[in-house]
Amino acid sequence: MRFTSVMRVAKRRMTPILTAQRPIKSLALSVYFKQPDFGMKDYEILSRASCFLLGIDPPEENQKDGPYAHLEASQRQRELKQYKSQHKYSPAGGAGRNIMELGWLEFVPRELRPQVHVVCSSHVLSPFLWNDYYPQNWLKQVRQEHVAYSLEVYDSTKPQESLAKLALNAQPFHHPEGRDIALVHFKEEQASLKILTGLGVEILHLRHADKLYEKGEQMIFDGYVVSEPNATDSSTFDKKQSSSAAVDNDVRIFYPYTETGTLSMHTQDRFFASTPEPLPEGLCGAPVLDVDHDLCGTVEGIVPVTHKNERLAGSAAFLPSYVMKHFVDYVERGLLEQMMPRELFEMVVTAKKTNSIGGGVFKADDKGTFTGESSWEEAYDIALKFLKSKYSSEEVDSILTAVNREREEVLNIMDKEGGDIDDVVKRVRLKTMEMRELVRDQYRQEKSKEEVMDQQQQS
Repeated sequence: MRFTSVMRVAKRRMTPILTAQRPIKSLALSVYFKQPDFGMKDYEILSRASCFLLGIDPPEENQKDGPYAHLEASQRQRELKQYKSQHKYSPAGGAGRNIMELGWLEFVPRELRPQVHVVCSSHVLSPFLWNDYYPQNWLKQVRQEHVAYSLEVYDSTKPQESLAKLALNAQPFHHPEGRDIALVHFKEEQASLKILTGLGVEILHLRHADKLYEKGEQMIFDGYVVSEPNATDSSTFDKKQSSSAAVDNDVRIFYPYTETGTLSMHTQDRFFASTPEPLPEGLCGAPVLDVDHDLCGTVEGIVPVTHKNERLAGSAAFLPSYVMKHFVDYVERGLLEQMMPRELFEMVVTAKKTNSIGGGVFKADDKGTFTGESSWEEAYDIALKFLKSKYSSEEVDSILTAVNREREEVLNIMDKEGGDIDDVVKRVRLKTMEMRELVRDQYRQEKSKEEVMDQQQQS
């Protein structure tokens, strides 16, 4: 499609936007670079495309409509405000779930980790890693330390004016198997999210795994077209003219672009959707939504119109939500491992595998893979191994002696009196705690006497 045609289509796509306000679902991503070996003194545009925000915490439960819905919402806000006034960290969000269903970063308070991922295309964020896409020799001299990232919010009625421009960390996370997707995060997330949400930018969430895809299902593509080609499209880089293309002189414009399509074909890890016209390249990294506005995937590319398979020619290719989910889990697990002490991180891994804090009575093979429930003897060995890693041999012997004594006492009571075993165990344990407290009191008294005698001797 000619670029002028793309611009006309983009403007047509904007027409419904002019009549009513709508949440902003995609953002404009800019990649800058400054390679000193090129004689560059300022950052210049390397590439531009679309991106979006993906929530780390699950969405809040849908609230019921009704005549008192506003009162209930106000009550929830008051309760949350009261909670925050009494606690340092925010409570966990979303509906109640099992431990193994929690995201990796949900084991850390929101204030201590990212709350959103910025999702984009890997070939846009780091084009120098994609030699098959960009074989230019000059681009091979650009490295990660030479780039900087930002995203912008645009008013669809005035695309030449950026409402906000926010900096991103230049530490992207790329797919370990080379899929065209990457995650990056804000430099100042709290302030950035406050600005973005105030402008109506939505934080998207992955479509639920139980919601199956169907052939012919309508998909919505929401992103941006850029008014000029990227620097990565050039076969050469003109060092002499580099100063004229500095960031402050960049006059290119992002045009909002929305298109609908239908699911037509799929492979195991890629979906294809047919659209009335092939999507422009600026939509790489854009979100793909269903009619309920759930996130179905991210645009990976456009099949060439000259493709030998006529059914695929011109189709939009995107990574489906379940592929994204595996990648997000991979990144979040790595982030959590960096944040937590090793021992605490391993406890989280065990909790997610076994759906219980501490692992319960599950057994693991030599590789640490949990294979099923263990016998009581195996569970005893697991507990004993844990005790030995925490306490001295004398302390472990003392604990085991107390446990054996309690077990024998429980069996004796059951033989003589009968009753509910849980009640008997509770009764014996209470007796042990009373005895332990008595011993501690005696120890403190003896210790106090010794201290008094020492003071008298010193005086």
